[in-house]
Amino acid sequence: MKTTHTDRREFIRISAAATAGLTMTSVLHGQIIGANNRLRIGVIGCGIRGNYLISEIFRLTDLNVEVVALCDVWKFNLAKTAATVAAKQGKAPLTFARYADLLAVKDLDAVMIATPDFGHTPIMIDAIKLKKDVFVEKPMATDLEQARTAMTLAREHKTIVQVGSQRRSDRRHQAGAKLIQSGILGKISEVETAWHDSVPRWARAYDDVKQEDVDWQQYLMGLPAEPFSAVRFRRWHFYKDFTLGTPSLLGSHLIDVALWFMDDPLPSSAVAHGGVYVWKDGREHADTLDCILECPKGFIVNYSSRLSNKHAVPEAIFYGTKGTFDTETWTARGEGGGADALKEPVTVPKLPARTISAPSPVPTDNGQKVEVQNDPRVGGEGHVRNWIECIRSRATPNAPVEVGFSHSLAGILCFKALESGRRQIYDPKKMQINAG
Repeated sequence: MKTTHTDRREFIRISAAATAGLTMTSVLHGQIIGANNRLRIGVIGCGIRGNYLISEIFRLTDLNVEVVALCDVWKFNLAKTAATVAAKQGKAPLTFARYADLLAVKDLDAVMIATPDFGHTPIMIDAIKLKKDVFVEKPMATDLEQARTAMTLAREHKTIVQVGSQRRSDRRHQAGAKLIQSGILGKISEVETAWHDSVPRWARAYDDVKQEDVDWQQYLMGLPAEPFSAVRFRRWHFYKDFTLGTPSLLGSHLIDVALWFMDDPLPSSAVAHGGVYVWKDGREHADTLDCILECPKGFIVNYSSRLSNKHAVPEAIFYGTKGTFDTETWTARGEGGGADALKEPVTVPKLPARTISAPSPVPTDNGQKVEVQNDPRVGGEGHVRNWIECIRSRATPNAPVEVGFSHSLAGILCFKALESGRRQIYDPKKMQINAG
């Protein structure tokens, strides 16, 4: 690639910002990729989400990224995605059915993991061990021990891990977090989160899946052997072997917003109620449920999900002694507050894409503006861009491995509570969950 003065200045700027941590990191991670060198990425999982991530890569024309390899256990998805990549790049990617073969590709810098949920952490762990940076879709983990291992390894190897919690790279969410953390609502005792629909989510067609086209053994990822099932393959969201249900599939986004805004990442306990009340289509996971997470700072997060009625409600509502804030209107109001309730509403504006020179103003209850500082961890054009920029600079991305551990813990607590019918308690010292 032809070097430009702009590229060189940007590399110098990023390098200077990260100088304090580069020397040791470069020794542990290997050669740091210069801004003018091509970044070689592999994508594991070529379904809807994997193709979305690839489309985001293709939008980043200024970052010199190449999708060099693809992996999927289903020949149909693999061939279709490979054709898309070849048409976009003018060069066919390498293709594999087994992710270990993709990880062995020479000069591979990083991987994006978009498999069914139960495969996220095992693949992530293997990638980290091979010194590959990682973008992993949410939920990062469905097993607490695996989540712990992944976080420990990522820290040891100085791996740039970005979890697919894309709201972390949205400027309005970033400003909203700062507003809530400013104390504008007084003491917040509850956060309501909700994700509703009115259709049988994930009831995918499966008639086109042939056993000879699927590497079923690889798909099971070490789970006990079972006969091939096109239904379980295509409708994996239904089954407890493969995912933890809506608190992980959907709630991981919203619970993350609640814990992030409240700056309290590790819930201490959970209770849950729900069941399959509407869609009698073989699904094992509840189509209607409520989970309540208690948090160490003294508040609860209520996650509600139903697939029978999508009556619109805000994704998150924060209830404080001075008023209420929601992520639909993005406005803090005195409604519901006590004697010292907010007198005037305060709205977080929809913010344009971040530029290097323009900090974002965040309103406060006294009419002043709080600057959102220009942080090298904040990408200018989205979550994938932020990850790529951080691979080059070795800065911490917007949704690092700790964010993945946080929402994974919440999802696991909710699942265990619903399964057992008992309160589940997290021990932060032992990093274990026990029934209460």
